[in-house]
Amino acid sequence: MIIKVPKSFDLNVKNSESVARLAAAAKNAGVGYALMIPAIKPIYDKLHLAYNLKRANEENFNLFVAIEGIHDNKLSDISILKQKGASAIYISSDEDMNLIKRIFEYASFLDIPVFINANNKSLSNGVMNDCENAYKMGLNGIANYAESTEVAKILELSRHFDAKIVFQSITTKESIEILKNREKNVFVDVCIDNLYFCDEDITDFNTLFKTFPPLRSKEDKNALLKACEEGIVDFISSNHIAATNKDVAFEEAEAGISKLDIFTQLAYSLPLPHQTITKLISTNPAKLFNIKINEFIEIEFKECKIDSSLFQSKAKITPYQTLKAKLV
Repeated sequence: MIIKVPKSFDLNVKNSESVARLAAAAKNAGVGYALMIPAIKPIYDKLHLAYNLKRANEENFNLFVAIEGIHDNKLSDISILKQKGASAIYISSDEDMNLIKRIFEYASFLDIPVFINANNKSLSNGVMNDCENAYKMGLNGIANYAESTEVAKILELSRHFDAKIVFQSITTKESIEILKNREKNVFVDVCIDNLYFCDEDITDFNTLFKTFPPLRSKEDKNALLKACEEGIVDFISSNHIAATNKDVAFEEAEAGISKLDIFTQLAYSLPLPHQTITKLISTNPAKLFNIKINEFIEIEFKECKIDSSLFQSKAKITPYQTLKAKLV
């Protein structure tokens, strides 16, 4: 079966490699739009913002850029940066709460979405999920509550503002339960890795599965898939990171999975109706930024092997092996 669908809009592409590489990888996957998240390199002033937008323009790449809302414990110049082309704000949930409150005030006034990494750093000094596998391998684990407690805290604060709040890369069943009762201005994003894999896939210290947020339990994974079906999840994104330092001990390996080159194909290979996938990777992200996607691609449902040597990303290793959908 072949279906025609709009190009995807990936809301979580980390700035771990050049814009030129990101543009080429996105083209491989039929990703027409991408939001750059400044989790690897800083984007908090006009210089950093202008550099990425200029490179995207040179590549004819529809790149939306998120700026750091808080840098060195100070607010960034959000109003000026929005005027200069910033499309979103990115913050971590365990920053100073008064600063986060002010971010929400700015976001509401300027009508700019806030993407939140819900993670308590002091509770997440491990390298994988806190589970039996971690115990067997002698690795420090990251408990679910490192995320869910932050989700609850930020959700409560968000009730006092009408800013668009996006909880990015949610991984736990506890977080999903909390977010069932969110307001209409609050959105839920899930990384595609957490819909494919779980902590049971990490055997023999295989660093290809090391990522952040970590792969959680099979129960968490199933809860996320169910939440996608039920409309609790609003977006599926890639959390693409060009991690190349993998051939080392698990504790020392770089966290991240390369998959921007195959993001759309992976999404349509999930055990979800293709109409649901279209909504989660195209329609809903476009609505968030008040745009309409007018470019389309064709997807054929046919199993095929992944050849990561063809990736345009600088990271050409990935734990993904096969697809059930491919671009025609």
